[in-house]
Amino acid sequence: MVDLPTEKVKASRINPKKIILFGKPKIGKSTAISNLDNCLILDLEGGTNYLDALKIDIKKISEEQSIEPIKVLKEVIDKIKKANKETGKFVYHFGAIDTISILEEMVMPVALSLYKKTTQGRNFQGENVLDLPNGAGYQYSRTALWLVLDELSECFDTLIILAHLKDKLLEKEGKEMTERGIDLIGKSAAILSANVDAIGYMYREDNKTIVNFKPSESVTCGSRCDHLKDAKITLIESDKDGNLTINWDKIFVK
Repeated sequence: MVDLPTEKVKASRINPKKIILFGKPKIGKSTAISNLDNCLILDLEGGTNYLDALKIDIKKISEEQSIEPIKVLKEVIDKIKKANKETGKFVYHFGAIDTISILEEMVMPVALSLYKKTTQGRNFQGENVLDLPNGAGYQYSRTALWLVLDELSECFDTLIILAHLKDKLLEKEGKEMTERGIDLIGKSAAILSANVDAIGYMYREDNKTIVNFKPSESVTCGSRCDHLKDAKITLIESDKDGNLTINWDKIFVK
């Protein structure tokens, strides 16, 4: 039975459930999350080899055991879900995907399986749905990506999605402009952006790494969370000796 509300319903969250942080390679994304308390990093590209962190190197396990990376990731997801159920809470408050571009490649076997279950794909002999004519395979790669992301989101209170930067040339009102966004195939970047709670663009200014949540025509970013709306936050700051101060409490407030 559904009751119609008679007054405003209070917000149920302050911090984002899903957040994207994107920027150029080596900007400090992996360093930042390695310093976030109780954050499990799912390293998909070997980017945390030089970092002390709470992490699982999916790529390394896959290579050592000669199995597909997506199967390793599935085993990790199942174990986290089991641990959460046994403890009655999130074993890891945060989970971080490093990076979404590699995850998009990893889910291609899932996309192929989805397509082969359809009537038109039953006799498909190819190995990659992106080889289908007229871009027909993109919908299956996107569906596979969303399925995995949904499973990952269930594992943590907050899912952090790290992404590389992609510059796209656009024309607006007769003028060419460059839009900075997430490096994903086709429409996946736009769809993913619409389905997360916050998107932050990371860049450096001198000794500081800034996360910009203020949307503009040239940068895809923004937030549903009040404390992140139109915010520019100094996430990492280094002193003259190279010591780092990392301010996660400005993004995930208590």
